[in-house]
Amino acid sequence: MVPRQAVSCRPSARRLLLAVWAAALSPLPLSAQGSGFEASYGRWWPDSTAILYAVGYHHRLLGPFDWGVALAHVDDSRWLPDRTQTGGELTLGVGRRGRGLYATSKAGLAMRHQDGALVASWSAGLGLAVPVLPFLSLGLEATYRTEDQQGRGFWRLLPSDRRGLALAVRLATGSPPRGRTRPRPPQSPSFEPPSEDDLLRLSRERGASREGARLAASVVSTALQVMGTPYTWGGNDENGYDCSGLIQYAYGQHGIILPRVSRDQARMGRPVEQRIEALQPGDILGFSVERAGVTHVGLYVGEGRFIHSASSGVKISSLSATDPDSQWWRRHWVLARRILQ
Repeated sequence: MVPRQAVSCRPSARRLLLAVWAAALSPLPLSAQGSGFEASYGRWWPDSTAILYAVGYHHRLLGPFDWGVALAHVDDSRWLPDRTQTGGELTLGVGRRGRGLYATSKAGLAMRHQDGALVASWSAGLGLAVPVLPFLSLGLEATYRTEDQQGRGFWRLLPSDRRGLALAVRLATGSPPRGRTRPRPPQSPSFEPPSEDDLLRLSRERGASREGARLAASVVSTALQVMGTPYTWGGNDENGYDCSGLIQYAYGQHGIILPRVSRDQARMGRPVEQRIEALQPGDILGFSVERAGVTHVGLYVGEGRFIHSASSGVKISSLSATDPDSQWWRRHWVLARRILQ
Protein backbone atom coordinates (compact mmCIF):
# COMPACT_ATOMS: atom_id res chain seq x y z
CA MET A 1 0.00 0.00 0.00
CA VAL A 2 1.29 3.42 -0.87
CA PRO A 3 1.37 5.68 2.21
CA ARG A 4 -0.85 8.68 1.90
CA GLN A 5 0.73 12.07 2.40
CA ALA A 6 -0.90 14.58 4.70
CA VAL A 7 -1.96 17.70 2.86
CA SER A 8 -2.44 20.61 5.21
CA CYS A 9 -4.17 22.81 2.61
CA ARG A 10 -7.14 20.49 2.09
CA PRO A 11 -9.31 21.60 5.07
CA SER A 12 -8.69 25.27 4.31
CA ALA A 13 -9.57 24.70 0.65
CA ARG A 14 -12.88 23.17 1.69
CA ARG A 15 -13.65 26.06 4.03
CA LEU A 16 -12.85 28.52 1.26
CA LEU A 17 -15.18 26.73 -1.15
CA LEU A 18 -17.99 26.69 1.42
CA ALA A 19 -17.55 30.40 2.13
CA VAL A 20 -17.60 31.33 -1.56
CA TRP A 21 -20.59 29.03 -2.08
CA ALA A 22 -22.56 30.79 0.67
CA ALA A 23 -21.74 34.19 -0.79
CA ALA A 24 -22.74 33.06 -4.27
CA LEU A 25 -26.20 32.04 -3.11
CA SER A 26 -27.06 35.43 -1.60
CA PRO A 27 -29.69 37.42 -3.59
CA LEU A 28 -27.40 40.08 -5.05
CA PRO A 29 -28.84 42.94 -7.15
CA LEU A 30 -27.63 41.72 -10.53
CA SER A 31 -28.38 43.22 -13.93
CA ALA A 32 -31.19 41.98 -16.15
CA GLN A 33 -28.70 40.86 -18.76
CA GLY A 34 -28.42 37.36 -17.24
CA SER A 35 -25.44 37.82 -14.88
CA GLY A 36 -25.30 35.76 -11.73
CA PHE A 37 -23.44 33.33 -9.50
CA GLU A 38 -23.71 29.58 -9.40
CA ALA A 39 -22.59 26.67 -7.22
CA SER A 40 -22.66 22.95 -7.83
CA TYR A 41 -22.06 19.68 -6.01
CA GLY A 42 -21.75 16.34 -7.76
CA ARG A 43 -20.20 12.90 -8.15
CA TRP A 44 -17.88 11.61 -10.86
CA TRP A 45 -17.53 7.93 -11.71
CA PRO A 46 -14.26 7.14 -13.51
CA ASP A 47 -12.17 4.36 -11.93
CA SER A 48 -13.15 5.70 -8.50
CA THR A 49 -15.88 7.87 -7.01
CA ALA A 50 -14.86 11.54 -6.75
CA ILE A 51 -16.80 14.47 -5.32
CA LEU A 52 -17.01 17.64 -7.43
CA TYR A 53 -17.44 21.15 -6.00
CA ALA A 54 -17.59 24.35 -8.03
CA VAL A 55 -18.53 27.99 -7.51
CA GLY A 56 -18.54 30.51 -10.33
CA TYR A 57 -19.92 33.50 -12.18
CA HIS A 58 -21.91 33.47 -15.44
CA HIS A 59 -22.93 36.23 -17.84
CA ARG A 60 -24.99 36.49 -21.01
CA LEU A 61 -22.90 36.21 -24.19
CA LEU A 62 -25.26 36.32 -27.19
CA GLY A 63 -28.89 35.24 -27.48
CA PRO A 64 -29.31 32.00 -25.48
CA PHE A 65 -25.52 31.62 -25.01
CA ASP A 66 -23.68 32.51 -21.81
CA TRP A 67 -20.11 32.18 -20.56
CA GLY A 68 -18.63 31.83 -17.11
CA VAL A 69 -15.61 31.28 -14.90
CA ALA A 70 -15.49 28.97 -11.89
CA LEU A 71 -13.30 27.70 -9.06
CA ALA A 72 -13.48 23.91 -9.14
CA HIS A 73 -12.38 21.33 -6.55
CA VAL A 74 -12.23 17.55 -7.06
CA ASP A 75 -12.08 15.63 -3.77
CA ASP A 76 -10.64 12.21 -4.53
CA SER A 77 -9.07 11.65 -1.11
CA ARG A 78 -10.89 8.37 -0.43
CA TRP A 79 -8.93 6.48 -3.10
CA LEU A 80 -5.25 5.66 -3.58
CA PRO A 81 -3.42 7.29 -5.18
CA ASP A 82 -4.94 10.55 -3.91
CA ARG A 83 -5.82 12.75 -6.93
CA THR A 84 -7.53 15.61 -5.08
CA GLN A 85 -7.12 18.82 -7.09
CA THR A 86 -8.23 22.48 -7.19
CA GLY A 87 -8.23 24.83 -10.18
CA GLY A 88 -10.16 27.07 -12.52
CA GLU A 89 -12.71 26.41 -15.27
CA LEU A 90 -14.09 28.27 -18.25
CA THR A 91 -17.70 27.42 -19.05
CA LEU A 92 -20.02 27.91 -22.02
CA GLY A 93 -23.74 27.25 -21.84
CA VAL A 94 -26.84 27.40 -24.00
CA GLY A 95 -30.11 28.18 -22.22
CA ARG A 96 -28.64 28.11 -18.70
CA ARG A 97 -30.20 31.49 -17.78
CA GLY A 98 -33.81 30.27 -18.10
CA ARG A 99 -35.86 27.26 -17.15
CA GLY A 100 -36.04 23.81 -18.70
CA LEU A 101 -33.35 21.98 -20.65
CA TYR A 102 -29.94 23.56 -21.22
CA ALA A 103 -26.51 22.53 -22.51
CA THR A 104 -23.19 23.11 -20.78
CA SER A 105 -19.50 22.61 -21.51
CA LYS A 106 -16.39 23.23 -19.40
CA ALA A 107 -12.62 23.28 -19.77
CA GLY A 108 -10.37 23.49 -16.72
CA LEU A 109 -6.82 23.43 -15.44
CA ALA A 110 -6.10 22.32 -11.86
CA MET A 111 -3.19 21.53 -9.55
CA ARG A 112 -3.07 18.17 -7.81
CA HIS A 113 -2.59 18.63 -4.05
CA GLN A 114 -0.33 15.63 -3.48
CA ASP A 115 2.47 16.31 -5.98
CA GLY A 116 1.67 19.69 -7.55
CA ALA A 117 1.10 18.23 -11.04
CA LEU A 118 -1.12 20.13 -13.48
CA VAL A 119 -4.24 18.35 -14.71
CA ALA A 120 -6.48 19.46 -17.59
CA SER A 121 -10.14 18.49 -17.89
CA TRP A 122 -13.03 18.82 -20.33
CA SER A 123 -16.72 18.07 -19.88
CA ALA A 124 -19.98 18.51 -21.78
CA GLY A 125 -23.57 17.54 -21.18
CA LEU A 126 -27.16 18.56 -20.49
CA GLY A 127 -29.09 19.91 -17.55
CA LEU A 128 -32.62 20.67 -16.42
CA ALA A 129 -33.31 23.90 -14.48
CA VAL A 130 -36.34 24.78 -12.36
CA PRO A 131 -36.88 28.22 -10.71
CA VAL A 132 -37.41 27.97 -6.96
CA LEU A 133 -37.25 31.67 -5.97
CA PRO A 134 -37.28 34.95 -7.91
CA PHE A 135 -33.48 35.03 -7.68
CA LEU A 136 -32.65 31.31 -7.53
CA SER A 137 -32.95 28.29 -9.81
CA LEU A 138 -32.14 24.63 -9.16
CA GLY A 139 -30.68 22.40 -11.85
CA LEU A 140 -29.63 18.79 -12.32
CA GLU A 141 -26.72 18.21 -14.71
CA ALA A 142 -25.40 15.08 -16.41
CA THR A 143 -22.03 15.51 -18.12
CA TYR A 144 -19.24 13.35 -19.50
CA ARG A 145 -15.96 14.45 -17.93
CA THR A 146 -12.48 13.68 -19.26
CA GLU A 147 -9.20 14.26 -17.39
CA ASP A 148 -5.77 14.61 -18.99
CA GLN A 149 -2.83 14.36 -16.61
CA GLN A 150 -0.02 14.98 -19.09
CA GLY A 151 -1.32 17.73 -21.40
CA ARG A 152 -1.63 15.46 -24.44
CA GLY A 153 -5.20 16.52 -25.26
CA PHE A 154 -8.50 14.67 -24.85
CA TRP A 155 -7.98 13.05 -28.26
CA ARG A 156 -4.72 11.34 -27.10
CA LEU A 157 -5.55 10.05 -23.64
CA LEU A 158 -3.43 7.55 -21.76
CA PRO A 159 -4.91 4.50 -20.01
CA SER A 160 -4.22 6.27 -16.69
CA ASP A 161 -6.27 9.31 -17.73
CA ARG A 162 -9.73 9.20 -16.26
CA ARG A 163 -13.09 9.70 -17.93
CA GLY A 164 -16.67 8.99 -16.96
CA LEU A 165 -20.16 10.25 -16.15
CA ALA A 166 -20.66 13.08 -13.68
CA LEU A 167 -23.96 14.02 -12.03
CA ALA A 168 -24.32 17.34 -10.21
CA VAL A 169 -26.87 19.60 -8.55
CA ARG A 170 -26.51 23.27 -9.60
CA LEU A 171 -27.87 26.37 -7.87
CA ALA A 172 -27.79 29.65 -9.79
CA THR A 173 -28.68 33.23 -8.86
CA GLY A 174 -29.38 36.36 -10.88
CA SER A 175 -31.64 34.90 -13.59
CA PRO A 176 -35.28 35.64 -12.81
CA PRO A 177 -37.55 32.69 -13.73
CA ARG A 178 -39.80 33.23 -16.69
CA GLY A 179 -43.35 33.02 -15.52
CA ARG A 180 -46.76 33.68 -16.96
CA THR A 181 -47.24 37.10 -15.40
CA ARG A 182 -45.03 40.08 -16.12
CA PRO A 183 -44.93 43.54 -14.60
CA ARG A 184 -45.87 46.17 -17.12
CA PRO A 185 -43.05 48.57 -18.00
CA PRO A 186 -43.69 52.23 -17.21
CA GLN A 187 -45.54 54.06 -19.97
CA SER A 188 -45.88 57.71 -20.76
CA PRO A 189 -48.48 59.33 -18.46
CA SER A 190 -50.28 60.62 -21.56
CA PHE A 191 -50.88 57.14 -22.97
CA GLU A 192 -52.84 54.27 -21.49
CA PRO A 193 -52.96 51.01 -23.52
CA PRO A 194 -56.41 50.97 -25.16
CA SER A 195 -59.12 48.48 -24.33
CA GLU A 196 -60.47 46.08 -26.93
CA ASP A 197 -63.54 48.31 -27.35
CA ASP A 198 -61.27 51.30 -28.05
CA LEU A 199 -59.33 49.28 -30.62
CA LEU A 200 -62.56 48.20 -32.29
CA ARG A 201 -63.71 51.83 -32.49
CA LEU A 202 -60.36 53.02 -33.92
CA SER A 203 -60.41 50.32 -36.60
CA ARG A 204 -63.97 51.14 -37.61
CA GLU A 205 -63.09 54.84 -37.82
CA ARG A 206 -60.31 53.99 -40.28
CA GLY A 207 -62.68 52.12 -42.57
CA ALA A 208 -62.21 48.51 -41.48
CA SER A 209 -65.08 46.09 -41.89
CA ARG A 210 -66.91 45.01 -38.75
CA GLU A 211 -65.33 41.55 -38.83
CA GLY A 212 -61.89 42.89 -39.71
CA ALA A 213 -62.08 45.50 -36.92
CA ARG A 214 -63.14 42.87 -34.38
CA LEU A 215 -60.31 40.54 -35.34
CA ALA A 216 -57.72 43.36 -35.39
CA ALA A 217 -58.79 44.47 -31.91
CA SER A 218 -58.38 40.91 -30.63
CA VAL A 219 -54.91 40.55 -32.20
CA VAL A 220 -53.65 43.80 -30.68
CA SER A 221 -55.20 42.97 -27.30
CA THR A 222 -53.34 39.65 -27.32
CA ALA A 223 -50.04 41.47 -27.90
CA LEU A 224 -50.83 43.98 -25.12
CA GLN A 225 -51.42 41.13 -22.67
CA VAL A 226 -47.74 40.12 -22.82
CA MET A 227 -46.35 43.60 -22.16
CA GLY A 228 -43.12 43.36 -20.16
CA THR A 229 -42.16 39.89 -21.37
CA PRO A 230 -38.36 39.83 -21.89
CA TYR A 231 -36.75 39.84 -25.32
CA THR A 232 -35.56 36.38 -26.35
CA TRP A 233 -33.84 35.82 -29.67
CA GLY A 234 -35.93 33.34 -31.65
CA GLY A 235 -38.71 33.38 -29.04
CA ASN A 236 -42.40 33.29 -29.92
CA ASP A 237 -44.11 32.20 -26.69
CA GLU A 238 -44.68 33.42 -23.13
CA ASN A 239 -41.06 32.63 -22.15
CA GLY A 240 -39.87 35.47 -24.41
CA TYR A 241 -40.34 37.05 -27.84
CA ASP A 242 -38.25 38.61 -30.52
CA CYS A 243 -39.90 41.24 -32.75
CA SER A 244 -41.33 38.90 -35.38
CA GLY A 245 -42.09 36.22 -32.79
CA LEU A 246 -44.42 38.63 -30.97
CA ILE A 247 -46.40 39.39 -34.14
CA GLN A 248 -46.54 35.74 -35.17
CA TYR A 249 -47.83 34.87 -31.69
CA ALA A 250 -50.47 37.64 -31.59
CA TYR A 251 -51.92 36.70 -34.98
CA GLY A 252 -51.49 32.96 -34.44
CA GLN A 253 -53.66 33.02 -31.32
CA HIS A 254 -56.55 33.98 -33.63
CA GLY A 255 -55.91 31.42 -36.35
CA ILE A 256 -53.85 33.62 -38.69
CA ILE A 257 -50.51 32.05 -39.53
CA LEU A 258 -47.72 34.47 -40.49
CA PRO A 259 -44.12 33.76 -41.53
CA ARG A 260 -41.52 33.59 -38.79
CA VAL A 261 -39.02 36.29 -39.82
CA SER A 262 -39.44 40.06 -40.16
CA ARG A 263 -38.65 40.43 -43.87
CA ASP A 264 -41.25 37.79 -44.78
CA GLN A 265 -43.92 39.30 -42.53
CA ALA A 266 -43.28 42.65 -44.26
CA ARG A 267 -44.46 41.08 -47.55
CA MET A 268 -47.82 39.85 -46.20
CA GLY A 269 -51.17 41.56 -46.76
CA ARG A 270 -51.31 44.75 -48.76
CA PRO A 271 -49.24 47.94 -48.55
CA VAL A 272 -50.53 50.92 -46.57
CA GLU A 273 -49.54 54.52 -47.15
CA GLN A 274 -46.72 55.48 -44.80
CA ARG A 275 -48.69 58.07 -42.83
CA ILE A 276 -49.92 57.76 -39.27
CA GLU A 277 -53.36 58.97 -40.40
CA ALA A 278 -53.62 56.00 -42.78
CA LEU A 279 -52.82 53.31 -40.20
CA GLN A 280 -55.29 51.20 -38.27
CA PRO A 281 -54.79 48.83 -35.30
CA GLY A 282 -53.24 45.52 -36.32
CA ASP A 283 -51.12 46.90 -39.18
CA ILE A 284 -47.55 45.59 -39.32
CA LEU A 285 -44.90 48.32 -39.30
CA GLY A 286 -41.50 47.57 -40.83
CA PHE A 287 -38.27 49.25 -39.76
CA SER A 288 -34.85 49.17 -41.41
CA VAL A 289 -32.16 49.48 -38.78
CA GLU A 290 -29.24 48.50 -41.01
CA ARG A 291 -30.49 49.88 -44.36
CA ALA A 292 -30.68 46.33 -45.66
CA GLY A 293 -34.40 45.71 -45.94
CA VAL A 294 -36.78 45.22 -43.03
CA THR A 295 -34.87 44.20 -39.90
CA HIS A 296 -37.50 44.96 -37.22
CA VAL A 297 -41.30 44.87 -37.06
CA GLY A 298 -43.98 46.21 -34.74
CA LEU A 299 -47.77 46.05 -34.43
CA TYR A 300 -49.69 49.32 -34.71
CA VAL A 301 -51.92 50.06 -31.70
CA GLY A 302 -53.36 53.49 -32.47
CA GLU A 303 -52.71 57.16 -31.72
CA GLY A 304 -49.27 56.92 -33.32
CA ARG A 305 -48.18 54.06 -31.02
CA PHE A 306 -46.99 50.54 -31.78
CA ILE A 307 -46.14 47.51 -29.67
CA HIS A 308 -42.96 45.55 -30.34
CA SER A 309 -40.29 43.42 -28.67
CA ALA A 310 -37.02 45.32 -28.40
CA SER A 311 -33.91 44.70 -26.31
CA SER A 312 -35.74 45.82 -23.15
CA GLY A 313 -38.67 43.47 -23.80
CA VAL A 314 -42.22 43.89 -25.12
CA LYS A 315 -43.11 47.56 -24.91
CA ILE A 316 -45.01 50.40 -26.59
CA SER A 317 -43.16 53.06 -28.60
CA SER A 318 -44.37 56.12 -30.48
CA LEU A 319 -44.00 57.45 -34.01
CA SER A 320 -45.51 60.83 -33.18
CA ALA A 321 -43.89 62.01 -29.94
CA THR A 322 -40.88 64.32 -29.88
CA ASP A 323 -38.60 62.37 -27.53
CA PRO A 324 -35.33 60.90 -28.96
CA ASP A 325 -36.64 57.33 -28.89
CA SER A 326 -39.71 58.23 -30.96
CA GLN A 327 -37.66 60.24 -33.43
CA TRP A 328 -35.29 57.32 -33.90
CA TRP A 329 -38.13 54.91 -34.77
CA ARG A 330 -39.73 57.46 -37.09
CA ARG A 331 -36.45 57.85 -39.04
CA HIS A 332 -36.15 54.09 -39.49
CA TRP A 333 -39.81 53.39 -40.35
CA VAL A 334 -39.91 52.15 -43.97
CA LEU A 335 -43.30 50.50 -44.60
CA ALA A 336 -46.69 49.41 -43.31
CA ARG A 337 -48.72 46.32 -44.28
CA ARG A 338 -52.37 45.50 -43.57
CA ILE A 339 -53.23 41.87 -42.90
CA LEU A 340 -56.91 42.37 -41.98
CA GLN A 341 -59.39 44.29 -44.16
